[in-house]
Amino acid sequence: MNKTNLEKVTDAMEFGSPLNQALVMSALDKYCEQVLAIESEPEDWSNGLFSWEAWQESARDVQEKIK
Repeated sequence: MNKTNLEKVTDAMEFGSPLNQALVMSALDKYCEQVLAIESEPEDWSNGLFSWEAWQESARDVQEKIK
């Protein structure tokens, strides 16, 4: 059975130590910070589905929601 992204994140947060929730939230926040710190599209950005600007906008949205 393939899990959805939501199911995967929920499993990671509910499994084992309650500290897992803090780790997942911290990882999301730190990754968003890294994405937003890069001003222009990286040379190795080869994501054909999303523009760099859309990726950064998504990072802003996620960071807003989790703060």
